Amino acid sequence: MQGQTNIRIIELLRFLYMETDEDHPATVSDIAAYLKGKDIQAVRQTVYTDLKALSDAGFDIVVNKSTQNQYFMGNRIFEYPELKMLVDAIASSKVISCRKTVALIQKLCRLASTYQAEQLHGLAALDSRIKPDNEQVYYIIDSIYSALLENRQIQFQYYEYTKEKQKVLKHDGYQYLLDPYALEWKNDHYYLIGFSHKHQGVAHFRVDRIAGVKALETRFIPPEGFDAAAYTNKIIDMFATGRTVHVELLCDNDLMRVIIDQYGEDIPTRRYDKEHFVAEIEADPSGNFFGWVFQFMGKIKILSPQECVEEMRRTACVFL
Repeated sequence: MQGQTNIRIIELLRFLYMETDEDHPATVSDIAAYLKGKDIQAVRQTVYTDLKALSDAGFDIVVNKSTQNQYFMGNRIFEYPELKMLVDAIASSKVISCRKTVALIQKLCRLASTYQAEQLHGLAALDSRIKPDNEQVYYIIDSIYSALLENRQIQFQYYEYTKEKQKVLKHDGYQYLLDPYALEWKNDHYYLIGFSHKHQGVAHFRVDRIAGVKALETRFIPPEGFDAAAYTNKIIDMFATGRTVHVELLCDNDLMRVIIDQYGEDIPTRRYDKEHFVAEIEADPSGNFFGWVFQFMGKIKILSPQECVEEMRRTACVFL
């Protein structure tokens, strides 16, 4: 008898989670019919008792009181707007493959009602999304995080693309040795940051281009105060020339939010005149940086250093 009661309450909870939400409440008759379809007998009073038990146990069972009360599951692990943001982030990710994207979204949809799940699937159309074909990214990230937590060195290979769009291992399959400092999300990609023994300095690698990662038994002492976010903020597109320079940018006042979004609230700024301010940044003087400046069509100008001013002029000529 106790076993039947447990099964009935579990099925009732499943029904409320999957088949009800604020826009799709259910009556006691609906619930009893569902249970009957599962070969579970339940009279109206039994359903009322079970609903109260679930509510007393902390589940947010909301009732719309009327001549025929209607019930639905209120607060869930994730609210529907939160699920929409998560689904959109996963669908837009350039790190997660199509197959893994579909699997993750299906898991998230289990946290919503059936009706909400249909809407979530509609939001996640993947036909025009840019997706990688590296199915090992999940396991690579997991291996890297394990090494990070234990301060263990890692070894891996890195691949690039030929002009025929074929993947080839860089430097004939060279095994990179790295002291991993952090994993950072930048411009829709995951980057591994650490001390590269090949480059004898801090370097970064696109995680979705890493192959054959292996955590070693050898350990390292991480540097005190290393700021991964500050490192990534110095490099606009993560295609580094291997150095950074101190740059002064003359910006229109209405672009303050752009500078803060890119470099953070702590970036030094000062008033230039009524229409402009100056921002002081550390930037990688690569083509990507100059392309980023150029997109604002004169609303951001480089004041110094002179080498960057001259390179910006050359870049502008290319764009024009």
